[in-house]
Amino acid sequence: MMSKPAGRKLRQTTLDFVTSNKSELKKRKMATCTKDIGDFEDISAGKDDRAEKRMKAGAAADKRRETKSPYFTNPSAVCTTTGENQLKVHQLAQGTSAVKDTKQLDKPDLTKRQSDQSTSDAGNDTSTQQYSMTPDFGGSDFEDISSAADQPSPPEADTHNPRHDEQSDSRIPNKKPVKKGHWKGVEKSELDTVPKCQSNFQPLKSSDKHIVTFALPYQYDVNHTTKPPKPHPLNYIDKWDADHVRMPCSNENQYPTETKGKTRLQPRWNLIQESLLGDLSGPFELEDAILSYNQRYKNKWSFRSLRHYFMKHTEDSERFEFFGTTLKAMVELALKLPYLCTKPIPLLKRGQSKSISMSQEQVACLLANAFFCTFPRRNTKNRNAEYSSYPDINFNNLFQDAPTYKKMQKLQCIIHYFKRVTTQVPLGVVTYTRQSVSNCPDWNELTVNLPRLHVSSDGTIEDDGKGMLQVDFANKVIGGGVLRHGCVQEEIRFLICPEMLLTLLFTETLDKNESVIMLGCEQFSEYKGYADTFSWDGNHYDKTSRDINGHLCTEVVAIDALVIHKHCDQFQPHMVARELNKAYSGFCSRSNEPKLPAVCTGNWGCGAFGGDKKLKALIQLFAAAAARRDVCYFTFEDENLVDELYEIHKYLTEENPLEIGHIMKIIHQYYLNVCKKTFGKPQINLFDYIIGTFEGTLEDTDADESSSHSCMESCAKGELKSSVVTNSTRWQLELRELIE
Repeated sequence: MMSKPAGRKLRQTTLDFVTSNKSELKKRKMATCTKDIGDFEDISAGKDDRAEKRMKAGAAADKRRETKSPYFTNPSAVCTTTGENQLKVHQLAQGTSAVKDTKQLDKPDLTKRQSDQSTSDAGNDTSTQQYSMTPDFGGSDFEDISSAADQPSPPEADTHNPRHDEQSDSRIPNKKPVKKGHWKGVEKSELDTVPKCQSNFQPLKSSDKHIVTFALPYQYDVNHTTKPPKPHPLNYIDKWDADHVRMPCSNENQYPTETKGKTRLQPRWNLIQESLLGDLSGPFELEDAILSYNQRYKNKWSFRSLRHYFMKHTEDSERFEFFGTTLKAMVELALKLPYLCTKPIPLLKRGQSKSISMSQEQVACLLANAFFCTFPRRNTKNRNAEYSSYPDINFNNLFQDAPTYKKMQKLQCIIHYFKRVTTQVPLGVVTYTRQSVSNCPDWNELTVNLPRLHVSSDGTIEDDGKGMLQVDFANKVIGGGVLRHGCVQEEIRFLICPEMLLTLLFTETLDKNESVIMLGCEQFSEYKGYADTFSWDGNHYDKTSRDINGHLCTEVVAIDALVIHKHCDQFQPHMVARELNKAYSGFCSRSNEPKLPAVCTGNWGCGAFGGDKKLKALIQLFAAAAARRDVCYFTFEDENLVDELYEIHKYLTEENPLEIGHIMKIIHQYYLNVCKKTFGKPQINLFDYIIGTFEGTLEDTDADESSSHSCMESCAKGELKSSVVTNSTRWQLELRELIE
């Protein structure tokens, strides 16, 4: 048993230890409490090391600013005084201009521009880089010809997007289709389109399943509407929970700051306002402002692409206009967030069908905040993070890493959009819908015939599918690599119609029976090229008509195809059913209209995703038929597919009419008799097999590859060859009996 003096001595030692470490324990407690608050810098350990790193980084930043060109003025601080900022915020609330300094920036001394391009790493701030702006169609980044040590890093693999290696994939085209007029089927003008087939538009109504963020009733009048819809409710309502978007302006969005050695929490929105209302006269100042409220990533984010865009890619006049006018207007727009977006924005979660309707002005405000990287909890890469199943919404991924030709063009599209919406506020409405379908058809028993078809080798969905339901060949993580390195069909559509980018804010990863429908998104840019050759090609004025609610009559549905690793696997019944259900989830409508607009689509899931064009075409025809829609199909310059798809459609609708359930049975037999017995890609394709089943031109499918090849020749020549009764021929007899 311990003696009394020994016990008192032990207690006194413990008390001394606690007292001497009181400050440290307090800081650790503060760090623990702030883990659920949002993005923050860990202030509990390694303080001395971090302080030393910050001093070095600050010294490097100061040295970097000293070497800047005259047109990047040298601000003494990122933000202005507190009193000035409070005045500017008050002016924003009153709807007046928050920026009164409209003086023009001085013309730069071009002989000093090389000193502007420095890396963000401390110690490398005196190095310079020269990039060639010639597009590298081989997919590599711009070449650094000045320093081998600072070579641009290769693009990182996008784990959400199987298209990240698109530059080396021969299945992906590198240009838009050339108009040749090669088409077959019904005239495109005969297909149903909006508003021709839907004249009875219903006014918007708010409900638990449809959140409307502006005042109702609202009716758009092309001749009299001069202002965007008014936000509703009048005053900001905050919901900081797992079912709603965590807003940057929320009082719950706290951020730890150190003042005179003491750590305290303050609203992060205050810091955002101070930083953005400061002197943002160049890309370095913009970068410093963004990092000031994202301190955790100060040594992780390197905005090399953003700097390169303004210092090497743009003309002087464009740069002056952006930092002198556009950026200031973007700051105004972003800081109006608590006055424009007053209603809590729900997350569109898995398994839920829900819609969100917003004004185009509200959409622009949210996207401006994404540009300035203000959304909390959306930057971490931790798999267990709250938003790990959501896309990245903050634009830091677009700004950082090595500058590539594609990234320069992406930035051009984004900045052009902000120039447009800050010059003239758009007046319309956009609706985003997550559609989850649980009652899909029984495809093997479906007694429906194929719909009408228009198939063409030229034309694009966005240009030639006006008034139709336009298909976005999506990634299950909506947007794919749009803010990274991806630049194919989905990414391009999101770049020329940036309002689609807002789906990244609230859309969880899609499930196998879900789709996202975007109604009313405006096109702001033209483009040319594709993938590595994609480039911004000027302004686009969208002349599409609007409905009474203010939506442009442009409806785009995002459906994600399976990624195919082995060609024959996609013909397995469960994989065919999955693709049918996915397409149907996007094509079906709850509307009671007798006619629905046609589906405008193409080679869905057939590029980097590895799908079979013929199978995917039939799947989309089946799903459209079940959804009561016709199909407009663009093959992207594949003229052979135009002929083949037209012939199989004609055969199955006119020469030998078959219901979808019967065709499904033939596809299953194709898998059993051909795909399961083939290593690699089968020699006989699905269309030849379907026709050969009824024409008697199929040979023994148990034979080797040479037999399969001769089977194709016999099908092409129309010759009938006898063979032993195999599983394939027995199936042909059974199918004929079934149909008869």
